[in-house]
Amino acid sequence: MQRDYPINILLVDDHPENLLAIEAVLESEPYRLIRAYSGPEALRCLLRNEIAVILLDVQMPGMDGFETARHIKAYDNSKSIPIIFITASSNESKHFSAGYSAGAIDYMVKPFIPYVLKSKIQGFVQLYDVQKTLKQQSNQLEIINRDLVQTTEQLRKSEAQARVIMETSIDSMMIFTSKGTILQANPAVEEMFGYSRQELIGQEIKLLLPTLGSNYQDWIGTVREVTPHRKDLSTFPAEIQLGESNENSSLLACTVRDITDRKLREAELFQAKEMAEQASRIKTDFLAIMSHEIRTPLNGVIGMIDILLDSGFTEKQHELAEVVMNSGNTLLSIMNNVLDFSKMESERLELEEESFLLTACVEQVRDMFTSQLQEKQLEMVYVIDPELPQFIRGDINRLQQILLNLVGNAIKFTDEGGVYLVVSKIGETQNSVLIEFTIKDTGIGVPSDIVGRLFQPFSQADASINRKYGGTGLGLAICNTLVNLMGGSLRMDSTADEAGATFVFTVNLKPCTSSGSEYSSALAKSYAAQLN
Repeated sequence: MQRDYPINILLVDDHPENLLAIEAVLESEPYRLIRAYSGPEALRCLLRNEIAVILLDVQMPGMDGFETARHIKAYDNSKSIPIIFITASSNESKHFSAGYSAGAIDYMVKPFIPYVLKSKIQGFVQLYDVQKTLKQQSNQLEIINRDLVQTTEQLRKSEAQARVIMETSIDSMMIFTSKGTILQANPAVEEMFGYSRQELIGQEIKLLLPTLGSNYQDWIGTVREVTPHRKDLSTFPAEIQLGESNENSSLLACTVRDITDRKLREAELFQAKEMAEQASRIKTDFLAIMSHEIRTPLNGVIGMIDILLDSGFTEKQHELAEVVMNSGNTLLSIMNNVLDFSKMESERLELEEESFLLTACVEQVRDMFTSQLQEKQLEMVYVIDPELPQFIRGDINRLQQILLNLVGNAIKFTDEGGVYLVVSKIGETQNSVLIEFTIKDTGIGVPSDIVGRLFQPFSQADASINRKYGGTGLGLAICNTLVNLMGGSLRMDSTADEAGATFVFTVNLKPCTSSGSEYSSALAKSYAAQLN
């Protein structure tokens, strides 16, 4: 037979030649022979090995075979091992009696017949195999029994938990067959539908849920809204979810939740949302109308002041007229920001698309700040990536609005040094060019604790800066929205060891086609803008 364990035979004799004789007889057998030359050595071998059969010499110095056998039988782990005594004396019957009393199973007299010894050992080994198999089967049965007890306990706990959940749930829960017959219902069903549980057991699920249909598989694993029917034929909005038993596919579970209150709240929220949107539209329309109405006379005031500045004022009058002119331009800028912001809030802001010369766009922005740069003795340097196409399609007015705002802020908050503009190509496809604009200044910088709210409407660093430099706090919010509309992003890069502030934004524009008329048109517009 095939074994996954060794057959250890313990040979105990104080004469090595006797052990050699026994080993010669058993050398062809699939046994592992372990030698011991004394009783104490035999006991130590038993501690280290699992022994199938012991061949034990009777007459040994010190601890003889009888005493050794008694020690072996005194321990639980070794008391069942069969012992075959081997003795050289065949005439002393008292040896046989003493051997059996000490726990021997068999007795052999030297010289022994080899095949008899082999047969006896083979019989005891077969008995050892049976005991080993029984022990393994017993261990397996213990494991199976332990798993069965554990599974039974888990099943009992699961059933108890399911019972508690079903009995205490505020949602209606029912169990029904694949044919639609109700088998069980929890107390919430009685309150929700007006039927007692006894009335529902055995009824069709369609009595309560007529829209459920007959193909329940389509409903499993999804949450759907239905209109259940009560006993008094009234209806209510509800959510239903079906589940299928893993062990028995013919059993289904159904959970029904009354969502009447939620529907009422949703209706109230929808009404409130409609009112808020209407109020927002009215506010936006009002801002647009007021901005337009205020800008019209304001443009007239600014125009007349411009004419008066050239009409021969005295030095004092000229100074006062310039103050009025600057205040009017500031007010006009505020009105434009408010109008743009109101358009963005109402999502009415639309981008135009036309061809323009990128270099001319940047130069126009620089030229608009020439007087301010000279007044503050600042330098402004711009660098354009030579890999960028000369002509671009996009909304040049909105792009310049972003640049004017960011460059204007840089000049406003810089007293010495300069402002630097770098235009780089980030990526290009057949239909788009991703352009990055970096505006860096050497001014007062931005505190790190307010960077996170820079792009929020009406947000500024602090009151002292507002008093000194002015502004509405709308510029960066408008820039951020415009950049997003152009498929890009706006951020501020701050470095602790560098003075000033660095703003970086990207826009996704289109390259011009190879049409000569398109290039000519863009070039003409650029020259016209420079002349103005």
